[in-house]
Amino acid sequence: MTRLLVEAAEARAVAIELAARLAVDRPELPALALALPFSLAAATIEEMLGAAPAARIAALDAWRVAALIGTDVLVLKGGEGGASIADLWSLWCRGDEVFGSEQG
Repeated sequence: MTRLLVEAAEARAVAIELAARLAVDRPELPALALALPFSLAAATIEEMLGAAPAARIAALDAWRVAALIGTDVLVLKGGEGGASIADLWSLWCRGDEVFGSEQG
């Protein structure tokens, strides 16, 4: 929440940083676990700050990223691969349209 509200970071950038770290530290973690902090942050922002413009933007951004992560997890589960955080990071590194553009 601090990154989204105080620093005004894009949820997408936060997700990429978090996925990169977790792929190294906890590669076996289920990929869908990455969506949870964004869902919780969005719900908390909406509950605590309501309709304030900055809060609304941050909450919508977090909801969007949580949904996009869920979509990528479904892609992983539907394919031949697994659905761990390491698998998700690998998908993103191969050039995912939303999350892959910041991997270099």
